[in-house]
Amino acid sequence: MQVVLDDYVVGASFATDLVNTSPRVWVEAGDALADPQALHDLLGEHGLSPDALRNGRRLTSGELADVQALREEIRSILDAPTSDELVDRTDQLLQTVPHHVRLVPDAQYDYRWNAVPDRRIDLTGELALLIGYSLLGTLRTLGYERFRPCASPTCNGVFVDTSRGGRRRYCMPALCGNRINVANHRQRQRRT
Repeated sequence: MQVVLDDYVVGASFATDLVNTSPRVWVEAGDALADPQALHDLLGEHGLSPDALRNGRRLTSGELADVQALREEIRSILDAPTSDELVDRTDQLLQTVPHHVRLVPDAQYDYRWNAVPDRRIDLTGELALLIGYSLLGTLRTLGYERFRPCASPTCNGVFVDTSRGGRRRYCMPALCGNRINVANHRQRQRRT
């Protein structure tokens, strides 16, 4: 899987959803990435079809364990206290995957910068390239303030805000934001 360097949204969105599958985000829910099928579904939700899974090959429990370990590395990057630390941690991750950056023609006969693996790499390596370059692209394009903790007091999640306005507040808006809205509504109902 080649990673287009100027398209950071897909990778940043995947990074957000991946780290928020951790059991430390919603402790009572447990690990949302508990089996290979859950990982397969998460990849599908983001339209990702890594080369490591070509020809309908099924995910293994070993690959799941590797991606769960990657999830913790990504969380460490998103928790970086400064932009310099975020860059350093991301660079460390990218150094683990043998690759090079190359100018590649695209469908419209233009050229785009791509990160290309030096050889066939495993699923975790492909995801590390996608996420690593996407996080750096987000930082460069939108700034460090787009890396945030969830605003919900009951959530330990983090996210990368790639929205146009940059005003996102929750790691999982449909879940965290909805819970806050319901709690606020109930509180208003009690007052009346």
